[in-house]
Amino acid sequence: MLSHEVTGSGLPVVLLHAFPLSGRMWRPQTEALKNAFRFIIPDLPGFGKSSRQETPSIAGMALEVARLLDHLGIREPVFIGGLSMGGYAAFEFYRQFPERVKALGLFSTRAAADTPEGRAKRMKTIEMIRSNGLEPFTQAVIPNLLGKTTLTDKAQVSPLVKEIILANDPAGVADSLLAMAQRRDSSDLLPVLKIPVLVAAGDEDLFIPFAEAQAMQKQIPGAVFELIARAGHLINLEDPEKFNAALKRFLDK
Repeated sequence: MLSHEVTGSGLPVVLLHAFPLSGRMWRPQTEALKNAFRFIIPDLPGFGKSSRQETPSIAGMALEVARLLDHLGIREPVFIGGLSMGGYAAFEFYRQFPERVKALGLFSTRAAADTPEGRAKRMKTIEMIRSNGLEPFTQAVIPNLLGKTTLTDKAQVSPLVKEIILANDPAGVADSLLAMAQRRDSSDLLPVLKIPVLVAAGDEDLFIPFAEAQAMQKQIPGAVFELIARAGHLINLEDPEKFNAALKRFLDK
């Protein structure tokens, strides 16, 4: 069973964390909005206190989330949202269990699978982590995870992100890179999504440019787009106030 936290009451809201963090990244949301929604926050396999997968896959992550909901007795459709890797898992959860999804959140993520160049880069990163651990990797990745405004003006964010990453098992982080490299392309889902969808992105995201997120949103019937200004990839941590407001506006509808 996935390690998890359940907070608040109301509409079940499942939030899936980004690579290479853990469920801790959603604390600014659960603390601010727990009086309005029931948050289910798992650590995906290999992160936080959750066990690794025998065979790493995004599809397996989604299945573990479904098992967690079964364990919690949550049978009604939920809002499921994911940031970056969490978005890949949210897409896969919808593919496997469409009847369990009331609405979908796609944050700093993309539908397309990795390019060959992207897969090759992930393989190199796996070798780096296996050889040197998480410390050098963390130092290299944080400047790309956070926007330039955050790095310059919000000194408290970078140490928090570093702390969350370094609390993970290096082997679990490496597993997830393999899972992402092998994930299924979800572009086919975009035009057939018949549920409310919120797409959100930061205008300083170096990993997935916000223009790509906008293009994805335009392929989803009726999807809402929220741009978080002066934020990079980790929009929920870089500007919790704006992200929370956007999330609550969407969920209140």
